[in-house]
Amino acid sequence: MLPTALTPLLPSTPVDRFLQRALTGQSEARGAAVWDAGLSATEVMAALQTHRLGPLLCARLPSDAWDSLPDELQAWLKSRGRAQALLDVQQMLALRELLPLAQAQGRPVLLLKGIPMSYRHYPEPHHRVKTDVDVLVRPSDAAGLMALLESLGYTRSLGVTGQLINRQATLARGDVAFDVHWSLSNTAVFAHVLNFDAMWHDRTDLPALGAGAYAPSDEDLFLHACFHLALHIGYEFALVWLYDIHLLASLWTPDAAERILQRARRLRILRVCLACLQLSRVWFGTPYPDDVGAALARSTGPELSAQILACHLSRWKRLQLELLALSWRERLRLLYEMGFPSEAYLRQRYADTTTWLPWLHIRRWLGRPGVVSPVEPGGATADIDGKAHKNEY
Repeated sequence: MLPTALTPLLPSTPVDRFLQRALTGQSEARGAAVWDAGLSATEVMAALQTHRLGPLLCARLPSDAWDSLPDELQAWLKSRGRAQALLDVQQMLALRELLPLAQAQGRPVLLLKGIPMSYRHYPEPHHRVKTDVDVLVRPSDAAGLMALLESLGYTRSLGVTGQLINRQATLARGDVAFDVHWSLSNTAVFAHVLNFDAMWHDRTDLPALGAGAYAPSDEDLFLHACFHLALHIGYEFALVWLYDIHLLASLWTPDAAERILQRARRLRILRVCLACLQLSRVWFGTPYPDDVGAALARSTGPELSAQILACHLSRWKRLQLELLALSWRERLRLLYEMGFPSEAYLRQRYADTTTWLPWLHIRRWLGRPGVVSPVEPGGATADIDGKAHKNEY
């Protein structure tokens, strides 16, 4: 069953039902019109922007349904589709440049989230919105890969760094941004669920992106998609992430479903995966065996990760869960990194090379904005400034 705390995510508004009809083909099956004259084109565009679904909607709509859309919405959808197609080409060229060089240096790289999903499971890559390129490396390779990106002209965004507070960094060149991850999650609740070396062993290639382009297996992509969505539910919900889960789960045979859910149980994220599957079923009709999931849930004890499943999880509750997932030594380390970021970060943030360093710490604790806006960590341990979490696509 879907946790009560997630009921606000169920389709409930006319715009929700329009998206549901359009993405699942319900209108075609029932002979009903996709567009309802009572809908607001402005509200639909806002929802599509929030959920990153514009290009996918274009692909899913039959021609007669497309003709029923308001002209304003048609123009907006075409514009978003062209923009994503152009960005896809830029991202592809950037990967074809980077990955052979990383491979030559002996740095294995796995592509995450939007890129492998779009090239393996969507009719066309640009149907899946992705504003950046997520890559995963071993912790020992992170500095080297970032140095390689910098040598290619990428600039690293300002952000808090440390062993525990931030397990990723963003580097951008023009419209192309790379998110370099050395852990699959910025929160300790999920940071060690999947192991890089095991994922690398089971990797699949992405030939369209050239030499050295590899992605996790579909099974690993599914598990990562579930805890990535769960982690973001507390402050952001994008249907594109749920649609990824729908596409992956729709490929399962009954035996595969049981094997993957058994694995989720061993990794102590079963309830997270079941909640994502239930939510996906409500929105998109995702098929999966109820009997397997229900039986496993009954025989599974409490999981710390399941406490993430709430639509309005406070920053302090997230921090509490983070601390529970850490040892005492790690807790002290995390709190220190949150309270005392590096001198380089503070001086860059406030564009100040001369002020006494403790005063810059005090300015930050007081919430004073900097000259340069920081990119805060994307996980549960966001910097004490209280900035919004960085979007991940």
